[in-house]
Amino acid sequence: MNLNVQKQLWLSHVYQTHQTTLLSWFKHKLQHHHQSEDLSQEVFYRALKSNYCFTSIKEPQAWLMGIAKHVIIDHWRRQHIERLYLEALAHLPEEFYPSAEHEVCIRETLYQVHLMLEKLPQRTAQVFLLSQLDGLTYYAIAEKLNISEATVKRDMKQAFLACINLYNSEH
Repeated sequence: MNLNVQKQLWLSHVYQTHQTTLLSWFKHKLQHHHQSEDLSQEVFYRALKSNYCFTSIKEPQAWLMGIAKHVIIDHWRRQHIERLYLEALAHLPEEFYPSAEHEVCIRETLYQVHLMLEKLPQRTAQVFLLSQLDGLTYYAIAEKLNISEATVKRDMKQAFLACINLYNSEH
């Protein structure tokens, strides 16, 4: 039997054994039955995609709970970003509201950019946001953060490369 089939059989057994526990944990954390089901399925999806050597997993429930904690953190981050987006949208005149389809794309893009910025060094993300959101010049950013313009340019290059990588991974 090949390794992929063994992994699928093992994961099927783990699913049957621990699905109820995960579902209960998510229900306790969220108090939303439909979200709990979606998030518990996300745990198994991530487990299936994982390159982790399943034969070395001694405590499957602990392993799944570790994945579940990452899933719920991602869920809360996404909710936070959506709340911020809706607050910003509330300040726009109604004629500038995006269509429902466009709004879904905007929310997903905001979330992906947020994740990308979190992976950058803190100063690099700050430089990028000062430039792109606050509209500051490189000179003004250098002054504000007490760093050289060359450092601002390096940080911006790193941030733009991360944006390009994000774009390329989506297309």
